[in-house]
Amino acid sequence: MSYLLGIDIGTTTITSVAVDADSGQIVELATTSNDARHNDRPKGRSEWDANRIISQAIKCVKNVVALLGPRAKQIAGIGMTGQQHGMVLVDKHLSPVSPYINWQDQRGNEPNAQGISLIETLAERLGDDQYEKHGCYLRTGFMNVTLHWLTANDQLPVGSRAAFIMDLVASRLCHAPLVSDPTAAGSAGLLNIHTNRWDSDALKELNIPISVLPEVSSVRDQVGTVTNDIAMMTGLPAGIPVFVPIGDNQASFLGSVADRHKQLSINVGTGGQVSAYSATTGQHESLEVRPFPYGGFLLANVGACGGRSFAALEDFFQAVARDIFGIQPDRSAYERMKELADKTIASDTGLTCSPLFTGTRQDPSQRASWSGLSPENFTPALMTRALLEGMADTFHEGFAAILSCGVQGITEIVGAGNGIRENAVLQQCIETTFNMQVRKPLQREEATLGAAITAAIGCGILKDLSDSSRWIQYE
Repeated sequence: MSYLLGIDIGTTTITSVAVDADSGQIVELATTSNDARHNDRPKGRSEWDANRIISQAIKCVKNVVALLGPRAKQIAGIGMTGQQHGMVLVDKHLSPVSPYINWQDQRGNEPNAQGISLIETLAERLGDDQYEKHGCYLRTGFMNVTLHWLTANDQLPVGSRAAFIMDLVASRLCHAPLVSDPTAAGSAGLLNIHTNRWDSDALKELNIPISVLPEVSSVRDQVGTVTNDIAMMTGLPAGIPVFVPIGDNQASFLGSVADRHKQLSINVGTGGQVSAYSATTGQHESLEVRPFPYGGFLLANVGACGGRSFAALEDFFQAVARDIFGIQPDRSAYERMKELADKTIASDTGLTCSPLFTGTRQDPSQRASWSGLSPENFTPALMTRALLEGMADTFHEGFAAILSCGVQGITEIVGAGNGIRENAVLQQCIETTFNMQVRKPLQREEATLGAAITAAIGCGILKDLSDSSRWIQYE
């Protein structure tokens, strides 16, 4: 029997799983906190201790290997994924020479003396064909914007290289040069997604030297093999192949969608993503066109509508208890909110909600609102139900954008992430809005399972992407 390791370098947690190569079942799992964020940075900056992230990742691998015990000798390969868009600068020894600046960083939205944001200035310089070439528009927190900012502020050390965090961890496991799969490289906003090469014209416009970027490789290739030093630190056998990491959106899709031609993915965590596979690119202002491993593209509607929206309303109810009634709640209100929302339909009363508390990538200034309020429907139950119905409507708008790009044949929804798993009312709202069934994967760690699938294909344990569908099961 063989095992594959999947590793996910997430924003809040770092997870590693060991997967049975025959069944695709996760047999062991270890999770550690990603507690590396610097909390003393100016407002709008999202900077993290990259060395701490690396050490936590290695700790996580060590923990899952310990759970495997003697079975660790049968690990055939390691696949990796992690948060996209952000970056860290490293020297020739793969040691960080900057903080890790992740996707939440807002310096691209900071205005200049004329009140114009950096994003607006750079977008004008790149011209009208940037979306067609890169599959996305400029966004703050993307590697392209951060690299430009660092260059303009003389904070790009000579000889340094930019790395996605999962690519850096992979290279450190092997002591090998940085490489990046198009699924990750595309999130930089600098990759020509048609050629899978860095866009030299965009680099010139943004004053970014091509020498700072990692080599674009393929998930089919190995970064290298586990070194003796890493083997001693983790308990891994030396020489295990480590495959080029992929982006977390694509990994989650791989680890939850059994039939990419018929299933739509709705992943609800802190935010929400609606994604569908397409053999060709499309174009819509609310979508990002992301390279898909082994060919094709993922059309992704990436929004701020997700668990954070439900949490914002829960915070309000908690504040009412404290500030109006002088009661200090001793537990979360989530379960009670779901109980109340399950007993009513807000749209029948004329109450609707736009749940975009933190805006969208297209318009960060958008804010949430309830409309159609009356004395009869201004209740906690109906406000909660309206928010969940509004989330379902927002996801459906993303689906409509995907359909406008020519995608056909979607008959089923795969609901992933705790925002759907732990909220049956939201699942019900989605099924009603879409008139489709929502199926929930049996394996909860979709992204880490997707990473393990890439390793299984790289090792030849799975023949191809179609073969991996036998690993995906639903509740």
